[in-house]
Amino acid sequence: MIANVDAERVRDALARLPPEQREPIELGFFGGATQQQIARQTGLPLGTVKTRIRMGLRKLRNALEGVVTV
Repeated sequence: MIANVDAERVRDALARLPPEQREPIELGFFGGATQQQIARQTGLPLGTVKTRIRMGLRKLRNALEGVVTV
């Protein structure tokens, strides 16, 4: 299943995330880093990285509700 999303809306939603949530999402999804690599790179505990990504993705999903078509 492939989702079609307006790229501008996604960029806008990402830009509205707090930096501590946006940065690990960008490193992981756009930079290809694993959560463990992100933790090493940022000096944060792995659990913190996972939590920030999960919270950020939840906010993105809410911001993009009704925009994503499958």
